[in-house]
Amino acid sequence: MIEKFRSKKKIIMGVTAGVLVVGGVGYYYTAQHNQPAAAGHAGHQMSGPVMAMGDTVTLDAKARQLVGLQTAQAVTKPLNKEIKTTGKIAMNEDGKTYITSRVEGRVDELYVTAEGETIAPGQAIAAVYSPTYIAAQEEYLLTLESVQKLQNAGKDVVQINNRLREAARRKLQLLNVADEDIAHLEHTRQTKDHMTIYAQFGGTVLEKQLLPGAYIMPGDKLYSLSDLSTVWLYADIYEKDIASITPGQQVVVTSGAYPGETFTGQVTFINPVLDDATRTVKVRIAMANPSGKLKPNMFVNATLQIPLGDSLVIPESAILDTGSRKIVFVAQSEDTFVKRDVVTGQSADGYVQILSGLQPGETVVTAATFLIDSQTKLGSFGSHAGHGGGGAASAPAATGDQGSGESPAAGGEHSGHSGH
Repeated sequence: MIEKFRSKKKIIMGVTAGVLVVGGVGYYYTAQHNQPAAAGHAGHQMSGPVMAMGDTVTLDAKARQLVGLQTAQAVTKPLNKEIKTTGKIAMNEDGKTYITSRVEGRVDELYVTAEGETIAPGQAIAAVYSPTYIAAQEEYLLTLESVQKLQNAGKDVVQINNRLREAARRKLQLLNVADEDIAHLEHTRQTKDHMTIYAQFGGTVLEKQLLPGAYIMPGDKLYSLSDLSTVWLYADIYEKDIASITPGQQVVVTSGAYPGETFTGQVTFINPVLDDATRTVKVRIAMANPSGKLKPNMFVNATLQIPLGDSLVIPESAILDTGSRKIVFVAQSEDTFVKRDVVTGQSADGYVQILSGLQPGETVVTAATFLIDSQTKLGSFGSHAGHGGGGAASAPAATGDQGSGESPAAGGEHSGHSGH
């Protein structure tokens, strides 16, 4: 339905444009034939300023000047397509982590108290009173004493004690007790009432799930973190451009928050589902963010450069798109132009790829294409203007031959004979 509407709209515009051309050329032709007798003879030598026969249109020099006709050659050149779009910064899902508890106990002190703070791997984050931790320390100390007291016992007893010691040490390590704390326990032989919890991962605190005094159990989430040293950008790509996007392509990003500064990223994922409402596809771009300038939920502009390789191209203005056909007018000579169907590819830098229908070096019309096309629909009106012009031109000539003393009636008769 939309294509039919567009076709009707183009036909109406073509008729309107044709009328304008007719008026302009007709004015030009009338002016030419209102000259003295010499101009009248010239009018009989030509059939008209504009002629149309089928898909071929002929325009004389004055008509080409009136319509502003311009041409260009079809050439082979490399094209780079530029896709500009907008997007939204998001967290790197690969960098999201939780810090969890490995012991049960009561949180007596927090060392990281606010969301947005940065935690480094291995950093102390809380002190917990844990009976489990106290029991594990005492068990390890008992194995140390057994190994020391029974070091001169039989070989089997020594091996068993050593295995028990290693098992007790391993239990402390599984509770995420640092090796330095184990070494301190071996040296002092005194247990600690509070266990220091260290971060297994690093990142920015997104959410803090505990408060001082809370009782925690193994597996409870203490903090949720995200590594913002890398972020993701989700950009919207229209379906007409999605064929040009491939993983690994470089993307240049700008933000209104940092005028004059650019960031770079790389396409890592193309969503397999098209958004039916916006007719776009989400493309994920991974971006390094060491300075933390790119904030999640920030809107940015993205530009992708797509090399299209060497192609036969013509200016975009040369294409007349009817909806079902792509048409160009090829110059056969200086004043003769022939309509031809072509198959087009992608557009970039003001040019469009020609897949078939043209050869390198052929000349096409780039300006006034629509006006020329209207003549192929209206037919030739140049010859009619020529006949009318010839009659109009002969009357002044005849009057001039008879002299100024002739009556109007007599002048009309001579004018008629001249017309014949």
